[in-house]
Parts: sequence; C-alpha cells; structure tokens
Amino acid sequence: MKYLVLLRGINVGGHNKVVMKELKASLAAVGFTNVSSYINSGNLIFESDLSKSKVAQKVDLVLAENYIFSITTLVISAEEYLQEFSQVPAWWGADGSLRHNALFLLPNFDVKAFQKIVQQISDYDQIELKSKVIFWTSTFKKDFSKSVYSKLMKEALYKDVTIRNLNTALKLLQLLQD
Repeated sequence: MKYLVLLRGINVGGHNKVVMKELKASLAAVGFTNVSSYINSGNLIFESDLSKSKVAQKVDLVLAENYIFSITTLVISAEEYLQEFSQVPAWWGADGSLRHNALFLLPNFDVKAFQKIVQQISDYDQIELKSKVIFWTSTFKKDFSKSVYSKLMKEALYKDVTIRNLNTALKLLQLLQD
C-alpha cells in the first residue's frame, strides 16, 4: 500500500532541520520501499505492507532515533488522500488571486477549537471540513489581515493541523496517483 507521511513544523525558519535525503535513507533502511519526498517541508511517500498504525509507529521510531526534537507526524494512505481530494469544494483553488490551503487534521484535532474558528468566519474566508482535511480559502494580499486565516497561528486549532498550500496538496495528489 502507498502512504503519505506529513511532518509538521520542520525546516521552518531554520528550525527543526530535517534533511529529506537522510530521512528517506533511514526510512528505506527500516523496510519502506519506493521512498520519495516532495520539497523540503516534510512530505514523504513510500510503500509498505504494514497497517497504517504500524507505519506510524515505525516512522515515529525512526524520527525519535534520528532527531533530538519532537516531530508530529500524520500518516495517510493514498486511498484516504484520494478520497478526501475527490470531494474538494468547487471554490477551493478556483480563484488564483486568493490563498488556498489544505489543513490536514492531526490525531489530536479539537472539534471545539474548529467550531470556535467557524463562528469567526467572515466574507474573507471560506472553509469546509472533510473527514481528514479542512479546505480553506482566504484573501491573499488585499484584505489579508481581515481574514480569519491571517490570525490562525494564534488559535488553538493551529497546533492540531499541518498545512499544505494548493500547489503542494495537488502535487501530492498527483504523486499518490502515479
């Protein structure tokens, strides 16, 4: 089975540095096959006969053995990812002048924190919650400070998601389909 592993909060502003080439080698060394990565922001794709929970355990063990800082991971099967992205809202990605992001829900996702965000949504944001992803569109340059998305880092929800922009999310979709 093909899996996608998303790493949260690595290689951001020079902090929590993870060299993808080294991590790919470490994952291959523990038995994952066809290991690849996409850009330097923690997107890994590989194949394994293990269950999703066993894959998650093995990935977390590799990370713990190789890095002194904690790395939050999310394992998604290719099938799950394709299912989520078969239900993309029509507005997500439709207007190139807007910011489009996919917020992947981490295991500790707090629905109450999300409901708090939903209550704040105005004309500057559109969001839709699926089973594993929040599709979010907001203003980009003009009026960005008026969007709820611009304030997301201050919200409790922020720690419960790992974010990929439209281009990255769609490229991962393509790689998982290959």
